[in-house]
Amino acid sequence: MNSNPNWLIEMFAALDADGVPGLFPWLHDDVKFRFAGYPPGRGAQVFADAWNAMSAPVVSMVHELEQTWELGDEAICRGEVVYRLHDGRDVRAPFANVFRLRDGRISEYLIYIDASAVFGPAPG
Repeated sequence: MNSNPNWLIEMFAALDADGVPGLFPWLHDDVKFRFAGYPPGRGAQVFADAWNAMSAPVVSMVHELEQTWELGDEAICRGEVVYRLHDGRDVRAPFANVFRLRDGRISEYLIYIDASAVFGPAPG
């Protein structure tokens, strides 16, 4: 997937359209992930389950990429995500993500964001 220079744009479009399952074509089954200060996890389905458990207030999200970088088997991006909440509010949060790739798919997905306005503080 990483041979396409627009793969990050396509991946985030799939995420915004379908939620975490939209990421599955880009993820290794044993992907390591971390969302902000939440505990890390491993596995595409565990990633989806963790997102589903914490995202109850979220109706939808839209990622707006501002910059992307690729360095060998690593990619970095930054931008803003807009979360639409069940109460009708839109909450914007800046983010930066770091990806490690293996065989053209994501083997590590690290999300750096302060989304406490949406999800509350991360568990301690």
